[in-house]
Amino acid sequence: MTYAVTIPYCYVWLTKGYENRGVLFKHYVESYVKRTYPEMELVKIQGMKAIVRRREE
Repeated sequence: MTYAVTIPYCYVWLTKGYENRGVLFKHYVESYVKRTYPEMELVKIQGMKAIVRRREE
């Protein structure tokens, strides 16, 4: 089962102007999910939503 988590909007302006903006944005989102929802893993990014699922152990 997947869930949609809202990505903090500040990541948009934090990455503004960087050459590899998409890579940096994805790194920020991965770190956000890892720290805020440690039981979840990032599946993909859709717009300003991170699609996550529960980690399998």
